[in-house]
Amino acid sequence: MKEPGTFKILSIDGGGMKGIIPARFLKQVEEVIGEPIHEHFDLLAGTSTGGIICLGLASGMRAEEIANLYINEGAKIFGTKKSKVPIKKFEGLGISATYDNEPLKKLLIEKFADKKIRDANTMLCIPSIEHHKAEPKVFKTPHQHDYIRDAERYMWEVGLATSAAPTYFPAACIGDNECKIDGGLWANNPVLIGIAEARKMGFQLEQIKVLSIGTGDSIYNAPNKIAEAGGLLSWQKNLVELTMQAQSKGAWHTAKYLIGDNLIRLNPILSQALPLDSTNEEDISLMIREANHMFERTFVGDRVRDMFFETNAIYQ
Repeated sequence: MKEPGTFKILSIDGGGMKGIIPARFLKQVEEVIGEPIHEHFDLLAGTSTGGIICLGLASGMRAEEIANLYINEGAKIFGTKKSKVPIKKFEGLGISATYDNEPLKKLLIEKFADKKIRDANTMLCIPSIEHHKAEPKVFKTPHQHDYIRDAERYMWEVGLATSAAPTYFPAACIGDNECKIDGGLWANNPVLIGIAEARKMGFQLEQIKVLSIGTGDSIYNAPNKIAEAGGLLSWQKNLVELTMQAQSKGAWHTAKYLIGDNLIRLNPILSQALPLDSTNEEDISLMIREANHMFERTFVGDRVRDMFFETNAIYQ
């Protein structure tokens, strides 16, 4: 059945390998409802690893297949660290991305092939950044008359662009010599992008319902001396982690203020800190357990089923 007068959004945070958590959660949802996730939402908004998940869902992949990509292919993406090739401006400091993005690019091309954004089964909003101008960029399906350029983007390009996390991967060079980096630096939790898009389409705040899924929070326990020192070499990857956590929490609180109980936020508190690039078997097992527990605790008890999976989306 349709649900007249309601616009439903699925929003998925960034978080590297921790994308296993939302992917496994959605796998269990699909097993219960017996239908693809995308049929129950009008818009999918995802950043970085969440963007890849949303692209996969919108392209027709089942959540189980997406989850298995992380579990089975993660070691190829985050397996071999690059040799430290100095950036000319910082000669001698050995600054470069930790990983080559070629394994990720190869995997995305393999899975998405020649599918373009216009081929998506539901509306999409995928954040990135145009590095040359330090401008936010949101890749969108052509669901508005003036959304024309992104329609011809290959899905693999968008997946590479949204997940090019500084210090982990180099920038994504796509299109006409464009230089894109991870949208998580400004919208790691893309919930506000989804709400803004719904408003642009004419929906009132009370008509918007959002299921926002995080990739798990752990206590940010970096010592204050890192911030007190202030230098790039002192911060290292802590700066990316701090930026993404702070943005995610800020977006969540703002969205809650805007739509109140029409927002359900699922984001487990992890029992230990998990690096964005961990492919350790024990860490992967922990992520799977967290996803299982989150499903058992929230699917019925926190109104997830009743609010999002009892009726289908209105734009199908």
